[in-house]
Amino acid sequence: MQDPSGARSRDSFRVLQAITPSRMGGAEMMLVRMAPRLRERGHQQNIVCNSTGRGRDALGAALQQQGFDLSGLPIGGKANPRALFALHKAAKNAGCQFSHSHLSSASWWCGWLDRLGLLPSVGHVHGFTSPTFHRHQRRLLTASRAVRDHLIENGISAERITVLPLPVAPEDVAWQKPAEQVQLELNIPQGAPLVGSFAGLLEKKGWREWLEAVPLVLREHPQTHFLAVGEGPLRAELEARTRELGIDKHVHFLGFRADVADVMNAVDIMALPSHREPFGLVYVEAALLGKPCVACNAGGAPEIIEQGQSGLLVAPRDSQAIAGAINELLGDPARAVSMGQTGRELALQKFGWAQFLPALEEVYASLVA
Repeated sequence: MQDPSGARSRDSFRVLQAITPSRMGGAEMMLVRMAPRLRERGHQQNIVCNSTGRGRDALGAALQQQGFDLSGLPIGGKANPRALFALHKAAKNAGCQFSHSHLSSASWWCGWLDRLGLLPSVGHVHGFTSPTFHRHQRRLLTASRAVRDHLIENGISAERITVLPLPVAPEDVAWQKPAEQVQLELNIPQGAPLVGSFAGLLEKKGWREWLEAVPLVLREHPQTHFLAVGEGPLRAELEARTRELGIDKHVHFLGFRADVADVMNAVDIMALPSHREPFGLVYVEAALLGKPCVACNAGGAPEIIEQGQSGLLVAPRDSQAIAGAINELLGDPARAVSMGQTGRELALQKFGWAQFLPALEEVYASLVA
């Protein structure tokens, strides 16, 4: 992999990357993609996570493919003082200059090390989490202005916050199987319109409204199939609801997939109506694959999707609006393709590693200055 900025970083840093995953989500994928790029720029990283809990096995396997070891430490939970000692020991043994934390428990304990003067910390705020978990960290990173504004509204000073939109490179979403093969493997009729949604099956992701929109789409485009790619606590409820609505032959719950790029490349439209997405990495990924997006006009989605240019934004929690947007794109395939092309061009301009890495290094430098 070539250095995306075209130059090696002038200063090299020794970083403790700390994360407390519960699943393989956006924060975890961000770390998997970021770590090798920082290594190529000369930075040393010691990556640690909670020693128990869901998500760590998938994260460890993904990092191992990139040549990193993931060390398990007793840092789970927010009433666990052992975490302080474990993190401090790991940082000291590796000669780390500061920590870069991901997710709330890791940020909580890294913040306390910062507060105690033991290790400076930058917290990566990946969602609309409680600012309490980050109150002791001297620098914060947010993926969107929406998350920044949320922190400021809750008492975090703007001077501590740097907005860094999450980057995705075309190679991060490189597909291996052609769309026709994916459809064949999923037993979907060739040529059927295909709408894909990619996220954990959580209430905040808008899955209930998404599902209620499906019959409204099928009334106008009865050959359409829908893919729900992700795992989560709503799965049983959603599957039962598809049977109640009589749409179970058109809705496919695929669970967690390691071949997300292959599946996403096979769809015609990417629709994820999250109520308030902090950023929406999946919207950038879809754009890079030339897919028009349907999303809610809330959170970070409007910072990615240009209304009417690269996708359609609708009101949150509105199944009829979701269905209307999908029907609009399915009814005008040429416009949908054009939107996808525009989305790819915008994603390449705005969400690249060449912009992200130097800005991140400036924040790193401020921690050791």
